[in-house]
Amino acid sequence: MRSTTKKPSPFRPRIDDCECTPSVQHIFRRHYLIQSPMYYIRWIYAVLYSLYLLFFLRAPTDSDIVGYIENTTMAMLIRRDGKTGECEVTVSDCKLRASGGYSLKNMSLRYKTGRNGVQILHFTRNGVDVDNRSEMFSTVYFYHIHSMHTKSHLFSNSLVRHIVDNDVKTLQESSYTSMPLHYVLLHSSLSVLMWDGNMSRYLGYGNACIRESILEESRNMSALEGHRAEHRWNLHGKDTFAGKLFRSRQALQSVMERHDIDPKLLDALFNHTIVHSVDHHGISEWSFLRFSLHPWDKDCSLYQAFNTSVFRVLITQPNLNPLAPNTISSINKPFYQDLYRELRKIDPKMADVVTASVMY
Repeated sequence: MRSTTKKPSPFRPRIDDCECTPSVQHIFRRHYLIQSPMYYIRWIYAVLYSLYLLFFLRAPTDSDIVGYIENTTMAMLIRRDGKTGECEVTVSDCKLRASGGYSLKNMSLRYKTGRNGVQILHFTRNGVDVDNRSEMFSTVYFYHIHSMHTKSHLFSNSLVRHIVDNDVKTLQESSYTSMPLHYVLLHSSLSVLMWDGNMSRYLGYGNACIRESILEESRNMSALEGHRAEHRWNLHGKDTFAGKLFRSRQALQSVMERHDIDPKLLDALFNHTIVHSVDHHGISEWSFLRFSLHPWDKDCSLYQAFNTSVFRVLITQPNLNPLAPNTISSINKPFYQDLYRELRKIDPKMADVVTASVMY
């Protein structure tokens, strides 16, 4: 008799499931030999380039804040009022904490677009009005990097273990880097996250977010409740960031069917490859703004601007080994080439930045 009990997903949404167990030791070795050195090289470049950028940084505008939201995974939180045309982004229950004893509990942004461009109508953080555009951008950036973007990493560790343990040769390239990257993020003294013993604050790229709060927030899906990809597409159009993401998921599903890949892998693979890399690309488009990584800094000092710039160049901008980039366009295997062709039909630039795994 067939059981009516629904089988649980084989993928656990845990970014901290990144221990170097025997079955994945080869992945850690590959990472330390091929990808890890890129961060040391990029750090030198990030420091020098950030010193140069200090002469050109400018304060964020309303257009910058809204543009960032609409062209990253923050777009999935936008709600539009059909009568007024105003848009709103609301986060009611956030677990993130920053150094100095600060906590981001909630935030709300309302804006509209018209003949005169973009206008932010209201912004609150923890129930308090905020008018300073740099603080607004810093708060949105803080939440996006540590909550919305982090969720694109959630299924990577389990997916990698599945690929390795089941010897899924078609997806071998999708097993690279993710787990050792997460291990460094959560356990290395060189991690960007804030915790006792962290050294990154002395190297110019330290972040303000408390490590333990990221783990707690990564499992918090309350902000996404009631938001559906199909609805976002219909609301904003198929050529918006959200619309392209939804279409790329459909493309991935079709390619997986053609190559006989287990459909249970769809959402994990979608986040692991497309969402993660495209979101990083969206983040990197705002590299000339002056703001602090700590949302509660009233002013952005010269060092804080430098710190933000080093963090962006080193951590948020795509950082790949040119000899082994692991972009789907560079992998000469039927599945990845098929996916690349389908994604190019949606957006050639997007297709070019998609990697086979979480590489940075």
